[in-house]
Amino acid sequence: MQHLPPEALALCALGEAGPEDTAHLDNCTECAAEVTALQRVVTAGRTPPVPEGLPRPPSSVWESIHDRLGLGEAVRADPFGAAPSDEAVQASSLSDKNAETGTAPSPPPVQSSPSGATPVPLDAVRKRRERRRLPQVLGAAAAAVVLAAAGIWGISRILTDRSEVIAAVELAPLPAYSETGRAEVDQRSDGVRELVVTASGSDAQGFREVWLIAPDVQRMVSLGTMEGTEGRFTIPANLDLDEYPIVDISDEPFDGNPTHSGDSILRGVLDL
Repeated sequence: MQHLPPEALALCALGEAGPEDTAHLDNCTECAAEVTALQRVVTAGRTPPVPEGLPRPPSSVWESIHDRLGLGEAVRADPFGAAPSDEAVQASSLSDKNAETGTAPSPPPVQSSPSGATPVPLDAVRKRRERRRLPQVLGAAAAAVVLAAAGIWGISRILTDRSEVIAAVELAPLPAYSETGRAEVDQRSDGVRELVVTASGSDAQGFREVWLIAPDVQRMVSLGTMEGTEGRFTIPANLDLDEYPIVDISDEPFDGNPTHSGDSILRGVLDL
């Protein structure tokens, strides 16, 4: 039997066989095998190219990263999903071979723990990477906004809290007391004045109260009680320190009387 020429075999593989060629292939196994082999080439040539892929790491890689970084349970799952095992890869290759040879596929083997790696299309990797990066980008943007707001707030707070000492005096103990102290008048950038009083200890029998007193020692204004070794007191905006330059810390009994007890612990005159 005369076999088909190569040109006729190529046309048959391309699906352009004539009636005589088709009849010949039905009776010639050798030419039919040649056409089958050429058809695989044609199919491969007509199939769109598969994008370049990257190997998919096995899940054990992510488990090691997760444990090394001490990540939480929310991100324990492998971001690439479970990687196929060596047996699955071998089964896939065997299936392809069966399809080429026309033999029946064998039952799939039992899969074990993932240990192999198969290519992953770049497009899929990029999409997964973009999905994973989106929360990070949004989180970074939110953090940047928070930091910027915190920076602006901090600068504003520093400018607001910036103060200047406009008067000061060392406080001297009165008889029967041994404390030492100091008083400063701070004026903030917003115009508010504060009296900052420090004292070394407490020899008071009752509680300590801070006063601004006029030179005649008859007029006085209470700024509040002092606890510990330091106290800050807001000076009334309409109070003239030239009229009340004396800083006084008194020992007040728990008698319910709001006036000065007449028993002073520390006293000094502000140097305005």
